[in-house]
Amino acid sequence: DVVATVTQIDGMDYRSCTSAMTDDDKTMKCVAEGAFIPATEIKTNDNLVQLHKRGRMLVASYEALRFQRIDLFTVTLKQIGAYIARSQMADAVDVILNGDGNSNPCGSVSPASSGSLSYADLIAMWSALTPFELNTVLASSSAMTALLTMSEMKDAVAGLNFQGSGKMITPLGANLIHTTALSGNNLIGLDKSCALEMVVAGDVAVDYDKLIDRQLERATISCIAGFAKIYDGASKKMTY
Repeated sequence: DVVATVTQIDGMDYRSCTSAMTDDDKTMKCVAEGAFIPATEIKTNDNLVQLHKRGRMLVASYEALRFQRIDLFTVTLKQIGAYIARSQMADAVDVILNGDGNSNPCGSVSPASSGSLSYADLIAMWSALTPFELNTVLASSSAMTALLTMSEMKDAVAGLNFQGSGKMITPLGANLIHTTALSGNNLIGLDKSCALEMVVAGDVAVDYDKLIDRQLERATISCIAGFAKIYDGASKKMTY
């Protein structure tokens, strides 16, 4: 929900590309006939993308599998996959906040008043992301509570829309994501279409085997992935 593109690689080393565009580069000026067309340079980053391998092994006895009423083995594997996805979300949030090792930490937006979050603060974040679009908001538990208890979010018309369509009202129409990777009074606004690249080394690996001398069945699930920033200005953080 937060990555612009997923890059599949076959090795353990990957160097992402970046385009350091100035404000002048972002302005498409008129070009006269026969004149030189301005160029935008794309180059590789100085540092490699840091990849993390995450996985878990599930061990169950023959008796546990034989006498169960539901396929608990499969359900547990799915839950392990969900835990891996949650850990990868934490990796993504860390890259957004602190950068991917190429001196590109996230810019910050100051709230109008410390200790409280207002709708005007969301407008300030939306404005700070220009020319990018604020289409995704990551919020901690306390920030999520502050967002959903705003008077603008409790509008009667918004409530009728939620009851009729099941779609919850979100700040400025952005996709609102609650994540435990953020703590305290923190939230992140980003343009999902150009903020983050996910790098995956191979597919999700799932392996099974049996230990017949102990009558145990084992399964492992693992994934190697990392994240890199595409455009530095496509994400902003706010601490209130």
